[in-house]
Amino acid sequence: REMNVDMRRAESCSRMMHVVILTLATQGCESSLCSTWSQATQPPRAAAFTRLESAVGVQSGAAFVATRAVPRARSDSDIQLAVFSQMFSGHFDNADQVEADLKAGRTPREGGGHEHIHCHLQPVPLSKSRVHGRSSFVLATYSFGGQPERIFRERLYELSSKCPSDTNQGSCIRMGIYRLREETEQLLRAAQGLSSRVDWCALDCDRKLHIPDCDIFWRWCGERFEGRMRTESIVVDSPVLRKPIVVKDDVSLSNDALWCNDRGYDLEGNYIYGNIHAIPYKMRRVPD
Repeated sequence: REMNVDMRRAESCSRMMHVVILTLATQGCESSLCSTWSQATQPPRAAAFTRLESAVGVQSGAAFVATRAVPRARSDSDIQLAVFSQMFSGHFDNADQVEADLKAGRTPREGGGHEHIHCHLQPVPLSKSRVHGRSSFVLATYSFGGQPERIFRERLYELSSKCPSDTNQGSCIRMGIYRLREETEQLLRAAQGLSSRVDWCALDCDRKLHIPDCDIFWRWCGERFEGRMRTESIVVDSPVLRKPIVVKDDVSLSNDALWCNDRGYDLEGNYIYGNIHAIPYKMRRVPD
């Protein structure tokens, strides 16, 4: 019982720490949908990260996991990436949303409701050197019905804090999306899906696996990160459907939730996947 109390206290402190850090980091910024981070806030940002460095761990789901403190950031975008990386991990599930849909008579797909989706985000021991710094990687595994074996999508995400070629995107985190090699998928299944038990290599982030024009640009928007593609929609070749499809996607991430509004249509505008009313899949953070 005492351990459970300590866990709850640790969880509460961790969430408060995220709020304080992000609040201090954005003091003095313009309050727009996707505000840029003002240089005038450098002193409070530095103080916030000094406190973060002294922390002994961060919250991941319902378990308090010891971790290496985030290094002192050198720029606005580095600060965003440091905080984003801590939040962009763990397990997320929309079981509550599905239950509410069913009570209201909404069934998945054409019924206006949502499928039950679980998302597991794990850091990957890979990095890539870029002209403007190094990037890190995250494995995203999406499954149906809360059953880990029913995987319908698995991707490798590349996170970088510099977007020099996208000046219209402002201060942001760029997330590139990669398909997995067949060999890596087999290794993951043998490792019960745990990224830490797989020997990753440079081939896993080869540019041939990168899905073009699907990058997501995340920005801190006052209380959450919001992500958008460069354009409202893109056309991609689906290896599953074996035809081109139109994809629309917008996402948001807070300390306790991950909302995904990923929709697909054929070239004639007919619905393929996602919510027909463009209502996001509202996944809450759940225990590991």
